[in-house]
Amino acid sequence: MKKTTSEQKSWLKKLNIKVRKSHSKKDRTIRLISHSKKRIEFNKKLSLFHGNERTKIIKVLRSLSKNTYNQLYLDFRKLELIEPLTALHIVHVLNKYEDLDIRFKSRHSQSIVPRAVFTLLGLDKVLGLSKITKNKHIEIVDNWHMFSGNNCDLPEDMQNHILMIYQKFTDQNIPFKLVTAINEAINNVIQHAYTKSSNIDFQKWYALTRIDEKCIVVVVSDLGVTIPETAPLSILEVLQGKANKVKEAILGADLASLKDHSDSKLIQLATNLDTTRTKEKGRGKGFNDILDLVRRTDEFPEIKQVHTSVLSKSGSYLLQSNSDGSAKELSLNKNFDDFESKIEGTVISWVIRLV
Repeated sequence: MKKTTSEQKSWLKKLNIKVRKSHSKKDRTIRLISHSKKRIEFNKKLSLFHGNERTKIIKVLRSLSKNTYNQLYLDFRKLELIEPLTALHIVHVLNKYEDLDIRFKSRHSQSIVPRAVFTLLGLDKVLGLSKITKNKHIEIVDNWHMFSGNNCDLPEDMQNHILMIYQKFTDQNIPFKLVTAINEAINNVIQHAYTKSSNIDFQKWYALTRIDEKCIVVVVSDLGVTIPETAPLSILEVLQGKANKVKEAILGADLASLKDHSDSKLIQLATNLDTTRTKEKGRGKGFNDILDLVRRTDEFPEIKQVHTSVLSKSGSYLLQSNSDGSAKELSLNKNFDDFESKIEGTVISWVIRLV
């Protein structure tokens, strides 16, 4: 083998320097930007159900109202999954401030899934991230659809989309219950979540859905009055006229202690008591029908598992079916404790996993 000449060594050295400069130019630019801003690094899963990640997400969202978002640098490099309920809440809050033409400084994920989700939900522009082309999307992302509105009438494309639910079941009562729950959730947002003092520009609902051979997922979001704020009055209305012993048996405590309950406990009570701020006949039936599906999953051959999740203010609530037909009821913190940080409004999701 011939020895490398000094000229060749010099040429190789210059080439290596050129390659290193080319590869590191973008990284150096990113480091300069991140050093001048407060860096927020997200882990593998973006979720409001995990305390540390929740704190980061809420910090970013609160920077919008404080007009301090340009002081942040968002690092999504480690991100692999985005929880649907969390994704919809982020979209909804960002939409509230769309007139400000906000642009974050961010670094994209190394994974294709979150990159596709950001593009699908239109988050890439506001986060300052590059889009990915449609042919790079993966099926699990392409099956998601997002809708929004500011009244009780579902958009025509959403009506057509949710009709697909009926194709998944022999027993048409099951899809009927789910569609009823979707309609009721949106009606409740318009009629009850937003008060008369709410800015009419923000009285909007969002829905995120996935319907395929594996599962049916529906997420509904509002930025109105939270469940823990309205629950005490609603619970008192439902229990009006009942004997004190009955009230205490239902609540597990006396009425005076309602104000001491955690947000998570108030969500649990409000959900199970079918409470609302009106006494209209049938209101709450749709949501109760979903809870009934959770508790009777083993009676429906097409269903493997059902669970419903609620996030509102600092509280969380989850009801999940077990394989033996029983149901597990819990919050995301032990003993129905609350998260330290609060979200704006309420997000509800229903997930039906198919056989």
